[in-house]
Amino acid sequence: MFRRIHSPVFAVLAVANAYAQSPQVTVGAAARFLEQASFGPTSESVAKVQQLGFTKWIDEQFDVPPSTISEAPPAANGRAPLAPMQQEFYYNAVNGADQLRQRVAFALSQIWVVSGVKLTTANQMVPYLRILQQDAFTNYRQIMTDVTLSPAMGRYLDMVNNLKPDPRTGRAADENYARELLQLFTIGLVELNQDGTVREDAAGNPIPTYDQEQIEGFARAFTGWTYAPKPGAASRNTNPAYWDAPMVPVDANHDKAAKPLLNGVTLPAGQNVQRDLSEALDNVFAHENVAPFVSRQLIQRLVASDPSPAYVERVNRIFRQTGGDMKAVVKAILLDMEARAGDDGGTSFANEGKLREPVLYITGVLRALGARVDRTNGLPGQGSNLGQNVYLPPTVFNYFAPGYEIAGTGVNAPEFQVLTGSTAMLRADFMNTLLYRAINGVAVDWTPWLGGATSVSVLMDKVNNTFMRGAMTDEMWTSIARAVQAQSTARAKAQAAIYLAASSWQYQVQR
Repeated sequence: MFRRIHSPVFAVLAVANAYAQSPQVTVGAAARFLEQASFGPTSESVAKVQQLGFTKWIDEQFDVPPSTISEAPPAANGRAPLAPMQQEFYYNAVNGADQLRQRVAFALSQIWVVSGVKLTTANQMVPYLRILQQDAFTNYRQIMTDVTLSPAMGRYLDMVNNLKPDPRTGRAADENYARELLQLFTIGLVELNQDGTVREDAAGNPIPTYDQEQIEGFARAFTGWTYAPKPGAASRNTNPAYWDAPMVPVDANHDKAAKPLLNGVTLPAGQNVQRDLSEALDNVFAHENVAPFVSRQLIQRLVASDPSPAYVERVNRIFRQTGGDMKAVVKAILLDMEARAGDDGGTSFANEGKLREPVLYITGVLRALGARVDRTNGLPGQGSNLGQNVYLPPTVFNYFAPGYEIAGTGVNAPEFQVLTGSTAMLRADFMNTLLYRAINGVAVDWTPWLGGATSVSVLMDKVNNTFMRGAMTDEMWTSIARAVQAQSTARAKAQAAIYLAASSWQYQVQR
């Protein structure tokens, strides 16, 4: 009934005449690369990657100015709500030119987690988001300092106004930030080999990275920091909340005793607040785990949920050689042979790819369709329905754990932790709402789709090339084509084809 057209150039991603096509980068390869390096390919961004090639596109993205992150005006009660900030996230993700910076900053936000569950106003959160945005291409050691001194992190994990121990009252230094800095942000719970696999002792047991004594040592090293004074106010030993400047030291609140850290290092007694913090962070950064621990998580967020040990080791090597230079690490992740192996449509590595987490599913569809997204939009609610309320992870452990495995498979697949029977159905419901009903502040221009909708084969190839990079299986192509043929209008045909393709698992699993 239907004739499938095998076009060498993807129709919907046809490049503009202004861009010269590079024979080294096919349209499909460019689109696949952009699924990893941006919030989703568009016809324009695919053309740009073809023009520049992967490496030059990355280099150009390093220099693109960051998108604006605005603070919402306060409501009548003086509190700035989170909703406009969440809406602006989607606006920037779909429309912003700084796609790589945004994507890396979003990855960092899922490692260095703070949450609107506790930081309930935009004026608390926005300065923190700007830190991740500005530091996305700096150095991981710089990120460690800037996040540690962020008032948002200070509030979220209780380092702000963390006072030295007082034996008379039984007060101890708060351990919350010290524990999460080690467990979640830098080295993890157990020693790692340089390929990210777990090191074991002679009895075959994992080797812990730290113990309670060291947690207490770091907690005491991090005492003596308070909010910066508000402009025009005098600084006190414990200042009231102020979110627009890094925390400031108060030596009188700092524990001056010696402190045990990692790898047998002890901070000497008598040091001031700044020196103890700097040397404590240096001690963490020098740990052998930092490079493989961080490299693996960044690979997970950008390219593959279950990267091979060899992939982790290659990226880890760049991390170590460059001292944690984020530009070099990001480039190594995106240009690695394992990341690029599927560009020709083949599969060369086991467990490649990842389930599109809800945010990336939403933005990927919108950018593929060329949808218009306004600053005020209903997308945060859609993401929340799918299990990812942006900037409101339920705990410091993020929306999903990096070590989450699909039960009974041994496959590491973090994003599946928020995929339930309900959220799987709601993914399809999102597509239905987008295509057949309405989402506030979002509009799809159907004009580019209607011209080819009179021919089922032409429409199907367009959908295939837009959402599947031309790799839709023949069985799926035929099945969707039958459903399209049953529709009576050009728009209904286009809606049906897009709905069935974009809600399919072949699209939802990024390969």
